[in-house]
Amino acid sequence: MYKQFIGIDISKDSFDLTLLENSGEIKLEVKLTMNRDGFDTLVEYLSTYPKEELLIAMEATGIYHLPLLSFLLENSFKCVVINPILIKSFIGSTTLRKTKNDKKDAASIALFSLKSYQSLHLASTNNIENIRPLIRERENLSKDVARLKTEIKANLVQLFPELLKNTNIFTKSILNLLLKAPSRKAIRNLREKTIQRILDDTSGNKVKITAKDILALAKTSIAVSDKYLEKVLTSKIRRLIAIQDELSILDSELENSLEDTDINNDIDIVQSIPGIGAVTSKNFMVEVSSVDKFNSVKQLCAFIGIDPSVRQSGTSINYRGKISKRGNANLRRTIWQMAIGTIRSCEKFKLYFSKKREEGKKFKQAVIAVANKLLKTIFVMLKNKTKFDENLALGVSK
Repeated sequence: MYKQFIGIDISKDSFDLTLLENSGEIKLEVKLTMNRDGFDTLVEYLSTYPKEELLIAMEATGIYHLPLLSFLLENSFKCVVINPILIKSFIGSTTLRKTKNDKKDAASIALFSLKSYQSLHLASTNNIENIRPLIRERENLSKDVARLKTEIKANLVQLFPELLKNTNIFTKSILNLLLKAPSRKAIRNLREKTIQRILDDTSGNKVKITAKDILALAKTSIAVSDKYLEKVLTSKIRRLIAIQDELSILDSELENSLEDTDINNDIDIVQSIPGIGAVTSKNFMVEVSSVDKFNSVKQLCAFIGIDPSVRQSGTSINYRGKISKRGNANLRRTIWQMAIGTIRSCEKFKLYFSKKREEGKKFKQAVIAVANKLLKTIFVMLKNKTKFDENLALGVSK
């Protein structure tokens, strides 16, 4: 049973601390520096209390809270990391403050943990949240790959448009060929045997197009001659190959990291929905970590930021505005991708999307409606530990 509750409000260079007794009495308020001296001073302040009776709470602040959290966990303190939206909502329902200052923020966090500790999940050094940097870096690299592919296609529209139209240029063999001969003009200077050897020597999926076909396309090509654009193209291809190699390394590290968690079963449950693949299901579960920390689908939607924003004028409240976008931006991108996938591949969600369009919803509004329905489905599936049943998919309660 916790007897002392510590709220910590963190900024880039310092943090404010409030220690509450379980009676609600403030026993300590102090401001410390965000460095080792500050951390050691914090431990000195807390050393007079048994660790098992202390609960330390802090807001998720992007990256600034992570060094202190890691230090406290390494020193065997019990910590919780709280969504700032929950703290803001809690403050709004009390008379704790009318103006913002860090000392009152720390007191608010401490009081919230005192009143809500039974529903809060303890952080740990092997939490699924620790894998998030891998997931997010993978997403960043995937965006780089997509951008480079678009730019490479644009270059080939000028340098060899016929090749672009007649084969998948992003196989390893075609990319290696373009590294050696990045234009119609350069390819025409190669012998047929040389081209075929490049096509055959590369591991991976074999291309159907032959060296003879490629030379025929080059002979009748309408491409421009631009030696500087050729250099740009080869530069982009080298970067693309390097990033794809890095993606493979990250995927391997991600698989190894997930083996040390109990989340794989939940990933399989999410992936059982048609249209949701391995990457998006992993992204979703690593960002959410566990639906058990949410009491309702409404809380999950708010955490992601696809709950409706509230517009208030006088005594009139309108819940039909845009989505709030207050939550996890990475999860919003993931749930959007998942919704698009289910619209394409799952009959029930496809029909639901069509229904919303027929009701006059714009494309984005209809996709958001599917995303909300999808979240309700996933929430029930994960709570009950059951895989997807298309007959029940749209029957979940609102």
